[in-house]
Amino acid sequence: MSDNLQLNYKEHWQKMQIILEKNLNSNNKSLGFTITGGIDKPVHKHFTSIVISHIYENAVADRIEQLKLYDIILRVNDIDITNMKQETVVDILKRSREQINLFIRRLSPPIIQTIELQHNGRLGIRITGGIGNESIPDDHGIFITRINTLHKNKQLQIGDRLLQISAMCNTYDLRFVTFEMAKKYIESACALCQKIKLCIGRSRSPVQLENEVLVSNEHISKNSEMLSTAEIEQSSII
Repeated sequence: MSDNLQLNYKEHWQKMQIILEKNLNSNNKSLGFTITGGIDKPVHKHFTSIVISHIYENAVADRIEQLKLYDIILRVNDIDITNMKQETVVDILKRSREQINLFIRRLSPPIIQTIELQHNGRLGIRITGGIGNESIPDDHGIFITRINTLHKNKQLQIGDRLLQISAMCNTYDLRFVTFEMAKKYIESACALCQKIKLCIGRSRSPVQLENEVLVSNEHISKNSEMLSTAEIEQSSII
């Protein structure tokens, strides 16, 4: 692939409304999910968004099967929460009545593929991105910026988004990580086995994107490294 290939990463994200309903007749009025982030407890100093960090099994959020891990909450009942403290958002959610409208932003690439790769200890790729090291504006994804021509990874493409890597019985989530954590997870998977599975997100072909806003991978940060779930410490239960 050409180094100046036009890729549309905006289509990897969806904005949608989700409606949650509390059971006011129950003693347990929890919505059943945990959030992290906020300007007072940022996931990273450059990443203050409110993010779904855990969904409890059989709770309200789990039963409706609409809210997903790592969804970014933008508004609660028409209240913009993009520049709020975590404790303020928690208070808004807890004080809300029976029906709660959440407007969220979700990572949802149009093409998702799982690729099996053989390697000799190194995948032969360069990556960039991650929380706090965003190579694409408003996108904390981990992206492939270069593929070593000496390796036989013909299935991978420059610009692919790395979503998950698996080796044997171990799976590492790469959707919400720093660059350092992505590197650590990929190296750990490669150390376990010479055969790995890599789940990638990919844009549609450039021909299909003629009338859309495009991002060139020429804009991808040069802060990448050749390679062989972000730890969330401060969160609140809703």
